[in-house]
Amino acid sequence: MITKITDCAIFSDIPENELSKITPLFKERLFKKNHVLMFENDQSDEIYIIRSGMAKVCRIHEGREIVLGITMPGDIIGETEALSNDQHRISSIEAIENVSTWLISRNDFLNIVEKYPSVLRKAYMILAERTRVLNRLVRYLTFYDVRTKVANLLIDLFYNFGKPCDNGYKIDLKVNQSLLANMLGVTRESISKTLGDFQNEGLIDVHDKYFYLLEKDKLELICNETEETPSLRKWNSL
Repeated sequence: MITKITDCAIFSDIPENELSKITPLFKERLFKKNHVLMFENDQSDEIYIIRSGMAKVCRIHEGREIVLGITMPGDIIGETEALSNDQHRISSIEAIENVSTWLISRNDFLNIVEKYPSVLRKAYMILAERTRVLNRLVRYLTFYDVRTKVANLLIDLFYNFGKPCDNGYKIDLKVNQSLLANMLGVTRESISKTLGDFQNEGLIDVHDKYFYLLEKDKLELICNETEETPSLRKWNSL
């Protein structure tokens, strides 16, 4: 959990002695798992900072969901629309576990931007990071076969949520097959078959929706032709 506003990258350059001036503008909000914080195309002006928990960024087309990313503690959502002339939400945000947030209104956020120009610079850096991640997602969806897509996503998850365990590495995030399928734009059946193949090959194991990478190096070999580096796999490198 983040405990200070400056733990959020966009506000990290605000001097500590100035925090007392902006902290009262933020209100704490709690959301249960599966709650939708915002719907794409809706008009609203709230900006959220994730304090604890995670949420998925997604879009729906003809009943199919594509997951564009996962927000983590310290991430800000809604600031792009706040800085735009169009307040229609560009995507939906749904909690994938219980989420604690700080909420701030658009007007208060814009006042902070005006007073602290570093916030605007950070906002553009965050937007550039998200564009980089989305460019990689487009490449996944367009050019890779299912086996390569799944291997790359597992390695991405490792670089964002992985930690050592007795027999390899644990991805410390509960992920079901439907979420993986929606992150890669493939069917759940394709995900199930590929994960089964990886288990049979001794590359991974799955317990209680946690993934364990037993042969990370071999998984990375499957990704060897995909021009990825560890630094590019981080979803938030700020």
